[in-house]
Amino acid sequence: MADRVGWQGALESELRAVGREIEVPPARDLTAAVRQRLEGRAVRRRHVPALGTGALRRRPRWRAALVVVAACLAVLIATPQGRAVVIQVFRFVGVELRQEPGPPRSPGSSASLPGQRRMSLDKARRQVSFPILVPAALGRPGEVVVSDRGRVASLIYRRTPYGQVRLDEFAGHLDPVFFQKFIHFGNVTQVEVNDIKGLWIKGPHELIYITRDGTPAAASARLTTGNTLIWGTRQVALRLEGDFGKTAALAIAISAG
Repeated sequence: MADRVGWQGALESELRAVGREIEVPPARDLTAAVRQRLEGRAVRRRHVPALGTGALRRRPRWRAALVVVAACLAVLIATPQGRAVVIQVFRFVGVELRQEPGPPRSPGSSASLPGQRRMSLDKARRQVSFPILVPAALGRPGEVVVSDRGRVASLIYRRTPYGQVRLDEFAGHLDPVFFQKFIHFGNVTQVEVNDIKGLWIKGPHELIYITRDGTPAAASARLTTGNTLIWGTRQVALRLEGDFGKTAALAIAISAG
């Protein structure tokens, strides 16, 4: 997997620099201009023999496609809206990170996931389609919550050296999205958990749950506590949240297997 976090700053700088140098025609003229240019080149190619062969010179098709991509990229980086699409959203194991203001938060501690139900750990394991991992460093959770008809399992520890700790688990991957986080990318660093890449997010940030149909669940919007670690295994994605440092968070994650 490419290091998505490490190149965010470099990508933004490069795109801004290119955006200042490229002269972008008005949007209404772009399609016609590109088509006319491509068609003109196609006509000229039919009449230019390749050197030393007598065969027709043909540029690879990907070059024509590159012209179109470059034109579209020029439009994107020329506008704030376009730059936001390019550099301010990315996904990691079912979590979408956005660098923008978050939604209105639920008051106090009233935030909740859709259809959440408290139950025993054993029953929760029968309700979900993925393995629920329990970190040995924290032991058996004081509370287990299953939400959205078994889509997410949350282990809640209220008495730890770090205060309350929450571990959300789900069958996460790039698509679909389970959670959206509204952060500043400068607070995100790449880490490794059992030789698998993860993300460490420093500081509280806004979090909202995304339902099965892709709709944000307004009642779930809240401000997280402390810091967050996100990682995954072959079968489950995990989001650990609490008032701990990176070293302690990684130790907890590693102990989950």
